[in-house]
Amino acid sequence: MNNPIPGSVDLPVPEGKIFARNLTARADYAVPGNPSGSRPESGVDNCFPGLEFDQRNLDKAFFPGLLFDFHHGLGSRLIGVTEGAPSVLDLTTADLGSGVAGDPWRLHLWAVCGRTAVDQPESQAPVFHASSRSGLALWRRVHDLLPGRIAILLGPTPGSQSPGANIVPGGLNAWRMNNDTTVQRDDDGRVEAAVLIADRAAYLDPDGVIDPDVYLPGDLTRSLCAPWQYDFRECGCYYWAASKPDISASPDGRFHPLNFQRSDRTLPPPTLDTPNIADREDDELDHPALITNWNVLPVVLNGREDDSLGPGTPFDVDEMTREKVIDELERLADVEHALCLEYLYAHYSLDAPTTLAPGTNPQSPIAQFHAAATEVFSIALDEMRHLRWVNEVLGVLGRPHKLDPPPPGMVIQRQTGQVFELKPLTAAQLDWFIQVEKASDELNPDGIDGMYIRLHHTIVKRPDLFPQSDRLSHLIKLIIDEGVNHFERFQAVKGHLAEFAEEEYLRRLDKTPDPVDQQLLQLAELNYAVLLGTMKETLALGDRAGGVLIEHARRAMTNLHEVNHLLASREVAPRFQIPPPGVVTPLADGQVTLAAARAARQLQETIGSLDGADLRGMMARHRATTEALIADLIL
Repeated sequence: MNNPIPGSVDLPVPEGKIFARNLTARADYAVPGNPSGSRPESGVDNCFPGLEFDQRNLDKAFFPGLLFDFHHGLGSRLIGVTEGAPSVLDLTTADLGSGVAGDPWRLHLWAVCGRTAVDQPESQAPVFHASSRSGLALWRRVHDLLPGRIAILLGPTPGSQSPGANIVPGGLNAWRMNNDTTVQRDDDGRVEAAVLIADRAAYLDPDGVIDPDVYLPGDLTRSLCAPWQYDFRECGCYYWAASKPDISASPDGRFHPLNFQRSDRTLPPPTLDTPNIADREDDELDHPALITNWNVLPVVLNGREDDSLGPGTPFDVDEMTREKVIDELERLADVEHALCLEYLYAHYSLDAPTTLAPGTNPQSPIAQFHAAATEVFSIALDEMRHLRWVNEVLGVLGRPHKLDPPPPGMVIQRQTGQVFELKPLTAAQLDWFIQVEKASDELNPDGIDGMYIRLHHTIVKRPDLFPQSDRLSHLIKLIIDEGVNHFERFQAVKGHLAEFAEEEYLRRLDKTPDPVDQQLLQLAELNYAVLLGTMKETLALGDRAGGVLIEHARRAMTNLHEVNHLLASREVAPRFQIPPPGVVTPLADGQVTLAAARAARQLQETIGSLDGADLRGMMARHRATTEALIADLIL
């Protein structure tokens, strides 16, 4: 425990108070693998807004006995001096100025000289002039200085407006090598120029920690993204919080693009945004205005500003018992699985290519069909993730995972009695998808969204029943958040298909399978079994899986997807079944994945021997991924 720095506090210090000292971790010996770049003076040079710390705040003490401010646009100001230090000669704090109105900072860094590369001879040490350089630009040169002898030139005008080192007879490096120093004053005792020489500061004290006599707690991070509005103002292009709108549209959608940070929000109509950064900055809220008036910024939904939004009406949510929570999670696992399969089947029923040819007109029918199919498939992938997350929750609760195919006729939506059924994406089926994904204005305990909300509420409120409530609530919140936009995305699918009749965009999936089709259907069953098996193995291993099996699950999904697309193009309805017990053992058996993979590899070889370059190429790709899975399962 340390005593506080004298004069740094106004109130009595409690006995035993611990004060931070910016002490850094230090090994007692050179640790293999820790390069010199891991030392604080060689950290990441990111100051906008900065990563671990702002390097400018470290380099402010690059010259022993002096402190500089590199954050100023007109150059680097001298803001601190340690009186009596040999390196500062007769400079005192009286030479600095206070920086307040009527007493500006009186000394600035005009030039700096020192070696910046290990192969530079002393006679060729470069001189960096402050003239025409901002504080940031000069700091970049200061940061490059190597340990060893350096020279600086100080003067009374802002560095960017200074003569630089041109006033030093013979050159600043010659003064450095000869160890010549001086402080020149006018008749009133004000500093006209000063040349000072010392070894570049090491920043670390003899114990190897950042010197607490130079850097106070908080010094290194004081100019990072705080307050948050500063970072919000500086960071654009969807960088800040991953969702900051740089441009938006008016509430009615008539005016677009609008600068979201525009300072004048009263113009009717508002001024449209310009892509030129230099032009737009004058029209934006500056840093002080944004800090003061951040609350004038409206909510943006679907790309439109909306000032009418207020807090929603809170739901009255009933808590559930632990047994009820588990029962509902097991049912929701089947529901997520069923929805995933329904969406996949609907995707395959669309007569759309997997990729668009370059130059395809985006308004053409084929482009609209492709856009609709892509959207449906991406939603199906979301449901696959939901299936995984629900099963993770079940695993945390100590329950068996639920990954078996959903039984035919199972009820997906209780209030309507809608059952699981694979159907093409007719207008009626699309309306069902929209209806099931629509979030209700009122909490419906029988709806899918309402059930997840009740589950989340119960787990958060009853940590006594759910010891790992933080992890459980996080997984359920992921499902809630990701499912929010499914309704709008299915509405977009409806928009893509609105101008066309069903017979224009739907495939016929009623062909009687021929022998090749039968082999492809059997291969699809094996791929489905491998997909479910690898997911189950991954969930069972948890963190020990290391991501290997989940990657195999993705590859099995890709194989299944390509085979089902091929079947649909041959007008054969894909089906989602696992092979009967005569082919592989039941899914719960730990050897099922290996057995299914071996059977799939054999069938891939058989199908790959058939005519058709595309079919042979597909089977070759699938066989490579299947053999990789088998190799990992055997280990």
